[in-house]
Amino acid sequence: MAEQQLVQCLGQTISPDRAVRQQAEAYLSSNCCEGGYLPLVLSLLPNPSYGAVHQIAAVHLKNVIKQSWSPAETSNHKPLPSTDRESIKDTLVQYMCSPLPPALKPQIAESIAIVSEYDYPKQWPNLLPSLVSKFSDPMSLTGVLEALNSILKRFRYVERSDAVYIDLKYTLGLLQVPLLALATSLRSEMAAAAADQAKLTTILQQSRLVCRVFYSLNWLDLPEYFEDHVAEWMSIFQSFLTPPPLPIDEDTPTAAEDLQVAVVRNLDLYAGKDEECFQPYLGSFCQAIWTILLSLPKTPGRDSLAAEGLKFLSSLAGRSINRPLFAAAGILAQIVEKIVIPNVALRESDTEMFEDDPAEYVQRDMEGSDTDSRRRCAVDLLRACVRTFGAEVVQIVGGHVATLIAAYEQNKAANWNQKDAAIVLMSATGSKAASAALGVTEVTEGVDIIDFFAKQVIPDLQRPPHPMILAAGIKYVTTFRNQFSRSQLAQVFGGVVEALGSDSEVVRTYAADCVEKLLTRKAKDFALDDIRPHLNPLFTNLFTIVSTPPPNTYAMKCTMRCLHVSRAAAPEIAGIVVQKLCDVLAETCKNPQNPQFNHYLFESLAVMISSLCGPDPSHVATFEGLLFPPFNLILQNSVEEFTPYVFQVLSQMLEFGRGASESYMSLFPPLLTPAVWESKGNVPALTRLLAAYATKSPQTVSASLNPVLGVFQKLISSKSNDMYGFQLLTALLESLGPEAMKDSIQPAFNVLLMRLQTGKTIRYTRHFSLFLAYFAGKHGDAALTAVLDGIQPGLRAMVVKQVWLQCVLKESMFNRSDTKTMVVGLTAVMRGQGQEWPTVAVAVLKLLKDSVMAGDKDLKDDAPAEVEVTFDSHFSKLHHAAKKATDYFPQTPDVAAPFAALLGEMGA
Repeated sequence: MAEQQLVQCLGQTISPDRAVRQQAEAYLSSNCCEGGYLPLVLSLLPNPSYGAVHQIAAVHLKNVIKQSWSPAETSNHKPLPSTDRESIKDTLVQYMCSPLPPALKPQIAESIAIVSEYDYPKQWPNLLPSLVSKFSDPMSLTGVLEALNSILKRFRYVERSDAVYIDLKYTLGLLQVPLLALATSLRSEMAAAAADQAKLTTILQQSRLVCRVFYSLNWLDLPEYFEDHVAEWMSIFQSFLTPPPLPIDEDTPTAAEDLQVAVVRNLDLYAGKDEECFQPYLGSFCQAIWTILLSLPKTPGRDSLAAEGLKFLSSLAGRSINRPLFAAAGILAQIVEKIVIPNVALRESDTEMFEDDPAEYVQRDMEGSDTDSRRRCAVDLLRACVRTFGAEVVQIVGGHVATLIAAYEQNKAANWNQKDAAIVLMSATGSKAASAALGVTEVTEGVDIIDFFAKQVIPDLQRPPHPMILAAGIKYVTTFRNQFSRSQLAQVFGGVVEALGSDSEVVRTYAADCVEKLLTRKAKDFALDDIRPHLNPLFTNLFTIVSTPPPNTYAMKCTMRCLHVSRAAAPEIAGIVVQKLCDVLAETCKNPQNPQFNHYLFESLAVMISSLCGPDPSHVATFEGLLFPPFNLILQNSVEEFTPYVFQVLSQMLEFGRGASESYMSLFPPLLTPAVWESKGNVPALTRLLAAYATKSPQTVSASLNPVLGVFQKLISSKSNDMYGFQLLTALLESLGPEAMKDSIQPAFNVLLMRLQTGKTIRYTRHFSLFLAYFAGKHGDAALTAVLDGIQPGLRAMVVKQVWLQCVLKESMFNRSDTKTMVVGLTAVMRGQGQEWPTVAVAVLKLLKDSVMAGDKDLKDDAPAEVEVTFDSHFSKLHHAAKKATDYFPQTPDVAAPFAALLGEMGA
């Protein structure tokens, strides 16, 4: 590929024209693993004349390395040619040490980290020495440290293993001594550069990167060298905690504050390890961080430092070994009064975000991404103090809550934020144990959350006050939902439904989340009878939210949950739900920007289809009329985000219907084109859809049997899709019957056996054995023998003995439906095993024993989730559209009985 052609293609990947963009992406994808390609991409980066293509090329480089440096066995990506690998590695290191534009360095560093994950240290032994050798070069130092930081992240949050420790030991041997020397040098340079702001900023940034490398090297365990030199490191950290100041920007942390954050993270890491060598330094660092917290301005730019300082104090307060640090008179009271409450209190910037950027406010406050926010970390500090010091802290907080409530009552308009702080303090103090799925599971002794709910929360929900108080009250209900009785929740449910119609997007979102969580609470006693009186305003408000941009995931998930709970009332709500769901789908198709929203939208459609069409298939025609227009649009425009959903819903409707309508008939031929099967996310749903065609319109499938079998052959040849090939072949045999398939059965077995010979995997062997069981159980041992021995004499006996039986005897437990299929199939072949039938009997007995041990649990069955719905980037399964496991042998409810009878007969 010529350089200019590559530049043009890279530029076209951001074209607003979808066709141009897709063509460019396809061209790059087809060439990215060719020899010389990545070196050519790398050659573009130093050339300043390419403008925006610089950044595109750097991102493209990283993505190609990520997918093709060591591609997974099941992926469709080819590995990069070995001839390019060394030059790519050398160039990446060279670029990190050169004055490339700063915007490119993160992509280069990430590329080095990806390569090092596979090659370092064994296949890249010169990586670390070459980087460490640049420590003395001030022009290269920042890039070198950025690369080291990216590479050594592999030692954070990693499971301990011999291989990890071997690599870490090698790294420490090369890095631990020069790293300490570099940190010492930077400390001296920092003091000398206090008057030179530009130079000081660079030194501060480099010092921060040294601290992050320190964090990576110490994350697993405290290395011996660092323990021996802990005094030097702690002295350096003391200096780094009080760096020369820089001008403060209200919204952005300074380089000095970023350094302080990195130091506090290191101190928190050591505090969490309870290492004896660190104990002498705890008191001085605790005092230093306390001082920083007391002096920090409340501006957003200081939030990261405040959060890290609060987390460090939480870490200390949560360990009983550190009680002496907080034992002095008045310390706990000061923590609550001077640290917790000021950082819990709403600031002007919080109020502005609540009103002007509600999505960001919700993300910080509800989704766990506010782990580093002042409020969340202050709450965690308070909870740690409650766990360690119990009643003493509860009493202190109780006094402050009473004071805050009294101030609010005196002037509700001016002091509404005092009520918000009181609610947050009560929630934090009352929550002794909690989880994201269940809310609070254990309440702190001495905290009366019910009394506070009755006196402070219920009145607010009945007479909505300031929207931020209303949001806090709704969140309180959500948090303690498992502690309230059904009757208590009934008192506030109408207010929460009304809040769905609030002018505030945050309040609407909190209310949607609350309704959804109430319907999935642990007691499962809040159900249709409780929400039935509110169905009309509930769905009216929800559809107002989900019909209004931007997409609100919480409201869409709440809609799905309410529809699920209201299944028995589906005919009552169909009039206000079905058309609106279709309208939302039509609008979302124009710009599918939120994957979670899209998922819950299709889940909601699936709920209504199953609720209405399951009891009465005549409703299928109504849904077809509403859904085929947008579905055709999605398929014609190849909206990749939606096509797996569309195929699942089409399958669901076809399975519920009495036959294939004209709309379905016109859709069938395109399903057999190779292009539609290229997308990995389409394959599971397309397989199910073809199986549904075979069931509902077998004559249509029979007329196109060869193309359908071509799909089967392609699926079987793929290690990632072979299971769907077995599903399709089983569906064809089940629906079309052996007579229609008589000329195709032996060729199909040839395909299966060829794959068994050339690409056997554990999963393939399992599915192959299950298919043998199905075939023998359905058509008899004689039919199985005729097919296999027709391919090669004696093949049936060999396959049964060496493949099928070995799979059963070595496999872990199968699920119920697979166990039944296996037992029926093995019972069928048992007669034909001659003197070896006892081996078959042993396999069947193992299956029956495993089935008894599993009891009623069927971990591999696909039942719709009641509590949570999940999705992934490849295939987003719609749980409410899931098909129940097929029982291929309904005439044999008890599979043990025929086997026992045969066993007695054979034994006799």
